[in-house]
Amino acid sequence: MFRHRQCSFSGIGGVLGAVLLAGAAAFEAQAQVFPAETTARGATVTTRPRPEFDPLGVRVGAFRLDAAADLGLGYDDNVFAERRNRTGDGFFDWRLGAGLESDWSRHAVGVAGNVGGRRYFSQGALDWLDWSVGAFGRLDIGAASSLEARYTHRREHLDTGSVDLQQAGVAEPAPFDVDEFQIAGNTRLNRLALTALLNYQIFRFDDIAPGGVPQTLSANDFQTWIAVVGAGYAFAPGRLGTLVARFQDIRYERAVSRGRDSFTWEVLVGFQYDFDGVWQGRGGIGYRRRSYESPAIKDLEGPAFEAQVIWAPSQITTVTLGLRRTIEESISLSRVSYTRTLLQANVDHELLRNVILGLELGADRRVYESPSLRATDAYAILSGRWLLNRNMQLIASYQHVNRIEATGGAEEYYRNLIQVRLRMAI
Repeated sequence: MFRHRQCSFSGIGGVLGAVLLAGAAAFEAQAQVFPAETTARGATVTTRPRPEFDPLGVRVGAFRLDAAADLGLGYDDNVFAERRNRTGDGFFDWRLGAGLESDWSRHAVGVAGNVGGRRYFSQGALDWLDWSVGAFGRLDIGAASSLEARYTHRREHLDTGSVDLQQAGVAEPAPFDVDEFQIAGNTRLNRLALTALLNYQIFRFDDIAPGGVPQTLSANDFQTWIAVVGAGYAFAPGRLGTLVARFQDIRYERAVSRGRDSFTWEVLVGFQYDFDGVWQGRGGIGYRRRSYESPAIKDLEGPAFEAQVIWAPSQITTVTLGLRRTIEESISLSRVSYTRTLLQANVDHELLRNVILGLELGADRRVYESPSLRATDAYAILSGRWLLNRNMQLIASYQHVNRIEATGGAEEYYRNLIQVRLRMAI
């Protein structure tokens, strides 16, 4: 599907989401009331194992190989994300992925790779190709501590619906590369869990020339360090309190962008609570401040929060509500960072053991400062998965996006996309 949400350049959402409740992860095994099976407490429609339909993988000595391929056709009725002069086009999608991971009782290593692209029938300038490769290793220390190191290289792109591309007048995908290095460790001392993470990312953007007009996006190349420390205390199985402190330093490589260099700190107090096996909640709230190198750029500060509530009214239906607020980097030369607030609601239903239906509703609001820009997207995604057997799935989806608010150079539009894909896995 097309990307209705912008990429998180500084990795804020992903890293914060992974570490916000890091203390809870160390107690996950203790919090399980039942074995991890299809009726386990806390299992959702999307996470529930389906032994009769899950791919088995291939044993390679002490390793397991998993691989999958997706092939699909679709139609987008507004490929340039414009309010007027709407242009529709069909496309062909494909994706290949494979991972090899150890199956040892202690420690772990693994490698993974993915490649995928889209080819439009008429609008060839909108074609894109994304790929990634990565490796990781984990060292287990005793029964309650571990160290893990990861490296990933990703080739991604910004979609034509991106606010940054729209206000710059760019009507084609903007590719960029990310190199990411990460070291993380955690330990547990009775009820207390401690975790720390150090993440380093390098972002490099390709210069493009849509319609013969050069766009020097490489002026946005930057590097960022993210450090996170967290603690979690288990009051009871499935009921934990957390405290997380996070720091981020962003440095741009081109002299023209050096004033955008910034330092961010935030502190969040959080929790994870399993109320009764039917309701689960987790979240964190705190304060965040980003200070810029240039005095001409207004510092950003305010509340930081992330929350998720899961309701399982039955074994075959799961309702998930999510809310988060982050600060993310912009590739616009006239605007630096923006505050993003994302609200999501998901309903997943197991119509049959091998037929899974899904509905996602969301609102994505971005607020830019100096000069001011506001953009709010509302979206809905309907999807269905038919598990034919262990190795094949048929997936159909419909997605609607409506930019209901746009100021300062962004454009209001609506967009519909339908897609059918066949997934083959081993």
